[in-house]
Amino acid sequence: MLDIWNDCNLLPPPICTTLHTDKIDVKKLKHIFHNIINILSRQSPLHKESALLSRFLYKFDKKFRNDIGYRNFKKVNTALRKYLSMNLLKDVESFSSVLPSSGEELYLPTRQMLQYILIRIITFSKIMFRTCVCSKQSAIFYMDRLKRGESHWMSLMPYSLLSRIWSTSLVLLEHSTSWYTDLYKYQDKLVLKGLDLLPSGYELPNDFQTWLDLDNIDSYGKFNWSIEKQKFDPGILENDESDNILDYVKQINEEYAENDDLPEPDKVISEETQLAIIEELPVIDKGETISRDYFKKFFKTESVPDKNSHTSARVTNKSSLQQFLKNEESLRNDGDDQSLTKHLSFMQWQVLKSSLEKLNESLANNRKIERKFQKIWQEKCLDYI
Repeated sequence: MLDIWNDCNLLPPPICTTLHTDKIDVKKLKHIFHNIINILSRQSPLHKESALLSRFLYKFDKKFRNDIGYRNFKKVNTALRKYLSMNLLKDVESFSSVLPSSGEELYLPTRQMLQYILIRIITFSKIMFRTCVCSKQSAIFYMDRLKRGESHWMSLMPYSLLSRIWSTSLVLLEHSTSWYTDLYKYQDKLVLKGLDLLPSGYELPNDFQTWLDLDNIDSYGKFNWSIEKQKFDPGILENDESDNILDYVKQINEEYAENDDLPEPDKVISEETQLAIIEELPVIDKGETISRDYFKKFFKTESVPDKNSHTSARVTNKSSLQQFLKNEESLRNDGDDQSLTKHLSFMQWQVLKSSLEKLNESLANNRKIERKFQKIWQEKCLDYI
């Protein structure tokens, strides 16, 4: 059975009012509903972001259809479509229109009408909660693509869109919790008239923020990338007499004492016996010690460029730029520590290499080449360190 807040076929109760003789702060109740209407009627930016998100789904469906981040991206779109279809503003305006004005008799709505508004606020909060979690999970994958330099233009735009949707939905989620807390106090003050709206035995949550687990919303958007290691309890061996290490050592000592063939622990071996044992051992050739510089001469080849000559500061013209790219490519392929771009991934190196090759094919003079090379080198290599 679905929860009542998750039932899309839930019909509103009939509009009915009853006369109240008790004192109820109607002015504060009207102020709460005026605040709700004022906030919900100004969500046109969120509606525009929702429309923009649906365009991204149409554009990226072929390229990212098997990506996990894109799947969470689609979940955000589904949650926003449910938000647009529920139309909480219409229900709040319908309830607010029945509230009496100042100077009139206290004909207030029934308790069923307020319970229906509370249920709709719970549904609204759940949708915003779902939007926050899915948008954060999707943004993690797009940010990872940006760091790796993979499809960065097609990842930067949805990442910024998800960030705006996440911030807006989080603000609306906090507003909805305050709305529910303020309206829940009036539930017992209104009169129950007619059939019950809630099922038998069902009660609305008293502490809505704890029921929604809003304090731990940041932990819902995280992924468990690694399996938790099993913790070892050292007290297990101490409590178990059969596996106690002290009893095990005691048992071994008793077995040694019963066996007469084993040597006594206090028995001292003579020096002649020790020399005879040492002579029988094989001779180990430990080699000859050499210096580190002499050891490096074995691996030096003339084809590998000198470390001092391979530097970005020597690029001043097209010929030096072409030679620099050639040396860096060979050093990266050999896995040499002299490579200046060894900290870059394969995709990041390809982005840097393509930019430098375009610079080499341009018609700029040597001075512009040197200046543009230092700018590209700083943005696409040094900034990643």
